Amino acid sequence: MDKNSNDAQNKDKILYVINHIDWFWSHRLPLANGAKQSGLDVHLAVTGASNDEKLKNHGFTGHELPDSQKGFMPFTLLKTIHSTSKLIKQQQPKYIHAITLKYAFIAGLAALPYKNVRIIHTIAGLGYLFSGEGLKPKILRTAIMPLLKLALKNSKTHLIFQNPDDLALMHKRGLSDENRAHLIKGSGVDTSAFKNTPIPETENPIILMPTRLVHNKGIAIFIEAAKIAATQKPHLKFQIAGGITHNNPLAITESQMKDMLSDSPVEWLGKVSDMPALLEKTSLICYPSYYGEGVPKVLLEACACARAIITTDHPGCREAVADGQNGLLVPVKDAQKTAQAILSIIDDKETLSAMSKAGRNRAETEFDAAIIVQKTLEVYSK
Repeated sequence: MDKNSNDAQNKDKILYVINHIDWFWSHRLPLANGAKQSGLDVHLAVTGASNDEKLKNHGFTGHELPDSQKGFMPFTLLKTIHSTSKLIKQQQPKYIHAITLKYAFIAGLAALPYKNVRIIHTIAGLGYLFSGEGLKPKILRTAIMPLLKLALKNSKTHLIFQNPDDLALMHKRGLSDENRAHLIKGSGVDTSAFKNTPIPETENPIILMPTRLVHNKGIAIFIEAAKIAATQKPHLKFQIAGGITHNNPLAITESQMKDMLSDSPVEWLGKVSDMPALLEKTSLICYPSYYGEGVPKVLLEACACARAIITTDHPGCREAVADGQNGLLVPVKDAQKTAQAILSIIDDKETLSAMSKAGRNRAETEFDAAIIVQKTLEVYSK
């Protein structure tokens, strides 16, 4: 056995249970690195971990989980809970940190037989389960509520919320205890990768919506607002950056997306791999979401790149934007007010500049990944 294996055996383990391998690299790598630097042996349980050589290169150990990306389907959930429980028994981690409400549900139930493990759940927005409209999500909430309480509310579990609205709602529903709930705003942003860049000097300013293709992100609202704004200022360019999503009941298909964009001034860029480069070309960010957000990472990235933001006065979104300071807040599902907000500042260089500077300042003082990692490690120590 080599020295590295011996070192790992002597360290306390932390097992991250996460929804998607891509989201680990985009949202949680700084946290895993911080845990490693603090002396923990980092393990990751997620579909696709066994084939990801980058995990080994970073000094992490990957463990395969069944694909349970099809929502709260009973069979897939039971299969993933069983696999996670077996993994806990095998690896005996000191800490388990599950990301998202769904994987908090899975890991919380899987860890119930193991009394010595310390459990942390990050509730990164309440998503479809609590924000979905209609009969189906209501029935689903009623059906799983007793199990959700069992998974989340016990003496060995701490919950991290990304906005105060989610924290208050989970308290109200009896799903968390005040003395084991913590508010940490977002997953953070790398302010060295997302640099402070000047607003482009151009005759055709770009208004960008960076988003997953999910209906409740407000894509239809953005498209309608673009149509309204373009009638008054046809020199404006509107773009949507985001690839097709397959694991959400509210996902927009490619054909639906093309239908929504027809007869509109909006260009769909698809999935963009180099977001800092795209943001550098952009003059204004517009994100009219009414989804169950935590704190949207795309808004933190916009702040870091010194871009003003128009978003909704909605849980999670309003954590990233102080109205009138680094952007404007508009009512949800209101294309007219969204268009008015765009038109009010897009050609106002002085206002855009002031808002951009305020956004960068918030990124550096509130949302920098190093700050978020340190706050999370402090929860581990509790």
